This record gives sequence, C-alpha cells and structure tokens, in this order.
Amino acid sequence: MNTLKTIYGFAIAIAIGFSAASCTDKNDWDVDSSYDRLFGVSNDDLTVSPGDTYAEVTFTKVSDAEYYIIEVSTDSLTDDIALGASSGSIVYGEDKSITSSPDTISGLIGDTPYHLRIKSMSSQKSESKWVYYDNGNSFRTDAEQLFNTPTDEDRGDTWIRLSWTVTDNLTHIAQVQGGDTTRIEMTDEMISTGECTVEGLKSSTTYTFILYYNESKRGTLNVSTMASPPSDAYLYTLDSSITRIDQDLIDEISALALAQSGTDPQNYAVTIGLNPGTTVSLYATDPETGDDAEVSIPDGMSVTFFGLAGGSTPTLNINQSVDIAGSHNYIRFENVSIVDNGAQYLINEGDAATVGSDLSFTDCKFSNFVRSLIRLKDEAAITIDSIKIDNCIATDMSTGAGYAIMYWNNAAYTVGGVKISNSTFDTFSHSFMDIRKSNTGSVEISNCTFYNGPGSDKYIIDAQDCSGITFTISGCIFSACQDESKCHGIRNDTDPTISEVYFTNDFALSSAVFTPTVQLEYDASSLFTDPENGDFTLLKSDVDAGDPRWE
Repeated sequence: MNTLKTIYGFAIAIAIGFSAASCTDKNDWDVDSSYDRLFGVSNDDLTVSPGDTYAEVTFTKVSDAEYYIIEVSTDSLTDDIALGASSGSIVYGEDKSITSSPDTISGLIGDTPYHLRIKSMSSQKSESKWVYYDNGNSFRTDAEQLFNTPTDEDRGDTWIRLSWTVTDNLTHIAQVQGGDTTRIEMTDEMISTGECTVEGLKSSTTYTFILYYNESKRGTLNVSTMASPPSDAYLYTLDSSITRIDQDLIDEISALALAQSGTDPQNYAVTIGLNPGTTVSLYATDPETGDDAEVSIPDGMSVTFFGLAGGSTPTLNINQSVDIAGSHNYIRFENVSIVDNGAQYLINEGDAATVGSDLSFTDCKFSNFVRSLIRLKDEAAITIDSIKIDNCIATDMSTGAGYAIMYWNNAAYTVGGVKISNSTFDTFSHSFMDIRKSNTGSVEISNCTFYNGPGSDKYIIDAQDCSGITFTISGCIFSACQDESKCHGIRNDTDPTISEVYFTNDFALSSAVFTPTVQLEYDASSLFTDPENGDFTLLKSDVDAGDPRWE
C-alpha cells in the first residue's frame, strides 16, 4: 500500500511539473494561417437591386475588412474559377475603392443575367472566402432604353428614322409588326452615327423596334408610321408658299377634281395636303363687304384637310367657320393643328346639310376655341351619320364659357353616333357635350383623359330629352373639375355603361352622377407629371386608363 501511495505521489508531482512548464514556455509549433482569415459577408444580407446598366449591391460590413472585391459574370461562378477568369467577368474593387455598403457597380448590359460574388479583403489578414449572391443564382438587369424618342420629323407614311445613344455594343435591330419579325443587321455606319432609316413600311401602322447586343435587349421602341393621303380621292398638295385657303382656291380644287375621268359630280372626294411645318389660314372674303367669311365646301364634294408626313404638324388657323351645307359623304381633318383665330367655332352650321358617312378628326390638335368645335344651329335639317374624334388633343376649349365643345340641342338635328377615343381634353369651361332634345343615337367614349372640366354648373354630357340614346364610357380618367360643388355628369334617363373609369379625388359629380370603377385617393397633380402644362404622363402604376399616349 505504501508503495502505491509513493508511485501515485510521484506521478502527481511529474504532472504538476509539466503543467507549470506549459504555463511559462512558448509552443514550439505555429497556428495554421489559413484559420486566421477574414469572415465573409453575411449571405443572408447580400442583396442586389439591378438597374439597366448598373446594380446596387448591399451587404453587411465585416470587422477588420479594409475593402471588398466584387465580381460579376454572365457565366456561373464557383470557387474553382479564379478571379476574372470567367467568360463575361467584370471585377470591381481591386483598387480598394469598395469600402462601404451599398456600392453601385456599373458597365453592365441591360436585360442580361449576371452571377455575383464578393469577398472581404485586408492587408493584415487573409482574404475571406467567396460569398455568392443567392447561393449562386443570377440576377437580371433591367432592359435598357438606348432609343431616342422619334419626333414628327422622324416619321413618314412609309418610313421611320431611328436614332439611339452611340455605342459599339450593338449587333442588330428586330423590326416587329403583328406576327412578323425582320432582322436588320448593324452596319459600321449605323454603329458610328447611331441612326438608320427603315423604309418600305405600311402607313398608319404601329411597329416595334428592338435594339440587340447578341441576345441582350438594349432598347425597345413602339412607333407608328403616319397616314398616307386617301388613295380614292383627288390629291391637291398646297404649295409651301400658300398661306391661305379661300373660296377661290376651294372652287379651283373642286374644278380640278371634277375634271378627272369618271368623277361623279354628286359624290366626289378631294384631299387637300398641307405641307409639314406650314401655317395656313382658312377663310373667304365677302365680295360685298370685304369682311372675312366662311369657306363653303361645294355640294357633293367630300374633303379631307390632311397634314402630310415628314415634319412637324401643319397648322390650320380658323379665321371663319367651315360651311358644310349641302350633301357630302364625309368631312375630315387629319394630322393638323386646328387653332381658333377669330372664328369661335370650327363648324357652325345653320343650313340644311347631310354628311352621309362621317365628320371626323384623327391625329389632330385643337386649341383656344372660344365656343364650339361643332355647333349645329337655327333648327336647320342637319343629318350627320357619325362624328368621330380619335387620337386628338384639345386644349383650352369653350373659353368663352357660353357653348359646349360639341353643341347641337334641337330635334331638327340627327347624329347617328358619336365615337371619341384615345384623346385628351385639357381644360374646357362649359359642358363637354350639349345635345339636348336632339336625335343622337349613341355616345361612346373610350381611353380618354379629361382634365379641368367641365365648367361650373355644367355637364360632361347634357342629353336631356334625348330619347333612345345610349352611353358607353370605358377606360377613361376624369380629373380636376373646375367646381366640385357644381360639376354634373350625364343628364338623361338612360344609365350609362361604365367600365374601367377612374376619378381623381379632385373630381366629384354633384348631380347626374355616374359612379367610377375606381375612386382614387389622390388628385390630378399626383397622378400626372405636369397637368397644368399639358403633360399627362402617368405617375401611378395602379391606373390603367386614359389616353394611351400618356402611358
């Protein structure tokens, strides 16, 4: 027993001795430096917010890290791939410039998937291991828009001039119309100038053009060709030096049309072509007094006042109204800016008249009419089969506050239907339509933007005592009526059919109410970019209505 105690004590003494030595002596081996490295950024906190040619990278900073290196690549990235070795790789931060979060990386290609990885760096410790965005999955940049917006000078009836920000990284343009796609290869000249003209297109047709760099989209543009003059009418193109259309000129054009072989004097058609960028006044002269007088469209003649393509929209100054008495298949205005220059009305008809097809306005602008665009008066027997307004902008209408924009309020007047589409009506100080007691069959308003109207105690449509009429309003925005306490809707016993109609909170009907599909909680200034200056570009993504030009 004593022997065992002696051995046990001796062992304890040896152990204590070694223990004491280990507390005071340095190890004779070093720690593996691979374990003395920086931590990587937190994978959960690594986020990417892509733009078109850039991305904002957000991460949590690492203790002791002096800077960070970020690498993106269009191919996958793994630990086996050296820095910068991947195809399509871009490396950021080797100059030690990335020291904080978030950091914006640039030079990316739009509409392209990228993989991203990041590591922490220090001069005192080993770099961290790579941390991969979304566990190695890619993010995608937004589509770029290198295309410039075409002006009127860039659009013809069979051609469109495209232009874009100059860059070497373009391979081709896709031209899309309907189900057909045409590939336009980039030439050296197109690359250096950033433009090309696409010819051989159809008139009045919308095309989509897409700029590509290989498979990546670098711009998308929807643009329409202009209309061509009607092919079934005699075309008279005004000389650029002509500044006035008077009765003598109208009669001369009529005679030239009638001289064409096969012309029916009871039903013939003329197109008066106005050159782009020109300003032409429309009025006659009273032979007895010398005063300005109405220009009369000859009986049997249909006419289109047509703005020719290839430049800015021509202007038609209306010094006196247009007289449409007699019989006509149609009266049309297309691609012209129509300005009240003293007439107060465009059409102010008080004699018997028949328009068998349509009185129409397409791609027009109207401005500063003191009274009405169309007025029928004096209980004359007037019949118009259809009134159409499409893709137009009307600004500062009914400024005299005495007459509606469209005004025929007597049983003597018959209008088969009114169809208004894809148009903007900016500020009108009376009713939009006053058609009381008339024989009007239907009113259809679709995809239109209304702002700052009607005037106080006036109506959107006053159709009192119109029997059998129908109303359809769809895809429209009504905003900022002039007097919310006296803003009236549609006066008639027939309820309108309403769909996808929006009211801003500064537009409210006090009587003759129709209910919007959506009542917005904000006003016109919050919905539109600059409504007071005629810019109705939508700021809100939750509104899908109004004149399509503002989308």
